[in-house]
Amino acid sequence: MLSKYFTIAIALSAASLALGCSSSRDVEVTGQVSSGSAKGDIVLEFFDVEGEEKTSVHTAKAEADGSFKATVAIAGDELLVRAVADADESGACSAGESWGEITAKVEDDKVDSITITLGSEPCP
Repeated sequence: MLSKYFTIAIALSAASLALGCSSSRDVEVTGQVSSGSAKGDIVLEFFDVEGEEKTSVHTAKAEADGSFKATVAIAGDELLVRAVADADESGACSAGESWGEITAKVEDDKVDSITITLGSEPCP
């Protein structure tokens, strides 16, 4: 009977460890979008970068002056932030809209003072 409880305890411990290894952490991100004469709200999309994989983890809007601050949950050591001047209010990059992105390293669970400059290249 004791071995049955011991086996259950080991199984639960192993499951807890497995879940802990794949967990993400909160990362504070601050920055500025240089939008020039772009029209529309600046929509921000945050991606967790792990190797070649990019996973969207958060969406927000920049303040009227282009500044932003967000806390996002990621597992990787890099974060990609994409900004779009959303003139057609679709929430995504559409043909003709200005956009830009930057990939930054996470240090001490922070990505500080990044600057994204919007351009007129075709949407990704």
